[in-house]
Amino acid sequence: MEILNKYNWVIIFLPLLIGFFSFRKFQRGTKYIFYFVAFGSLTEILSRLFRWLELNDNTLPIGHLYIPVSFALAGLFYLFKLRGFINEKIVGAIIILFIIFSIINSLLIQSIYSFANYSGAIGALILSGFSVLLFAKIMAEGKIKKLTDEPVVWINTGILVYYTANFFFYILYNIFLENTIEFLLQIIFVYKIFNVIFYILITIGFIKQRKIV
Repeated sequence: MEILNKYNWVIIFLPLLIGFFSFRKFQRGTKYIFYFVAFGSLTEILSRLFRWLELNDNTLPIGHLYIPVSFALAGLFYLFKLRGFINEKIVGAIIILFIIFSIINSLLIQSIYSFANYSGAIGALILSGFSVLLFAKIMAEGKIKKLTDEPVVWINTGILVYYTANFFFYILYNIFLENTIEFLLQIIFVYKIFNVIFYILITIGFIKQRKIV
């Protein structure tokens, strides 16, 4: 448990490494997931660097930046993958509207020095919805003979699991704060487990993509 608490963030570099050496073989949609991982790695490094150099103990402003950017990158993945099933203009409009909301939220609703659980919850809900729609498209088309061999299935599963957990974490965050520190630490530990699962599934998806091309 202590090892996971301290080093769970290292897992993000696994898909980053696999993706870096496999990038040329990635389909256009998958490339956006690599950008997603790369941006997540960058924000993780910056957050830890700021704390290590004692520049700023409050790294929540980075979260206000991470949420809309990561949402946009994941959203572009679904923009391509949902083609022919959901109108691209609808997906594109949702992405743009969410980014606008995130900016408004950071400027007028929730301070950049506070936890961005409003935009985080809405973004997580939308991405979970996109994930369900993509599974519906896969089932409706019936083109995939073996689901476990398909990269998009692993990536989409990771997104569904992770952002469903994220949604509940964000909407219940204020309730968590009202409980004891021990309870909050347990919730954060569970969140870290989902984080590890997410990046492992993304890594498998990248490996599968590398093999089939």
